[in-house]
Amino acid sequence: MARPNWDGIAEATMLLQEVLEEEGLTAAVESRVRRVLGILSLKVDGAMPREEFRELRKKLGRTQEDLASDLGKRTRTISRYESGDVPIPAAVAQALRDLVGDQ
Repeated sequence: MARPNWDGIAEATMLLQEVLEEEGLTAAVESRVRRVLGILSLKVDGAMPREEFRELRKKLGRTQEDLASDLGKRTRTISRYESGDVPIPAAVAQALRDLVGDQ
């Protein structure tokens, strides 16, 4: 089976986010959906866990707003990366690593 590309993972992530917003989910279902979201985030080539993303941002001494400006992203996007709402794209992960390396 071919590995899904970023677009497929992004679409699947958004669909799972919609499921999490539905009312009436049991705790067990919500837990499984969140677990799947975590797995998807690690399947993107070059992706990093949200915890690492947050640690690197703090190592730089940058706020979410500052980092958004540095990476050409919106503050809300940085927040969603750190909360695990969406996977961190490989290009963003590498750009953050490069910023840390330049320090």
